[in-house]
Amino acid sequence: MKAAFCLIVCLAVGLSCVLACDPHSDGKPECNSSNVNVKQRNFWDPTHYWECASAGGEPENKRCPDTFLFSTEKGDCIIWNEWVWTPPCPEQA
Repeated sequence: MKAAFCLIVCLAVGLSCVLACDPHSDGKPECNSSNVNVKQRNFWDPTHYWECASAGGEPENKRCPDTFLFSTEKGDCIIWNEWVWTPPCPEQA
């Protein structure tokens, strides 16, 4: 049940990112009930990520540990030598 809920939340966040993605912004999200405690990429700085503590609040710009970079694919900070740059917004057809 918990896994299904997490999957639904991830899909909702992913869909909202696709629909509202601006590659020229820093990727700062609007905090709502679907992205509370979900780490999201900071488009301008791979050593940081955004995280919302509550719906309607301000997202916090958090820093990865030293020698780690944020991976959109993993949704978490990973060691620098495993990190690969990806475009901030999905390709649109």
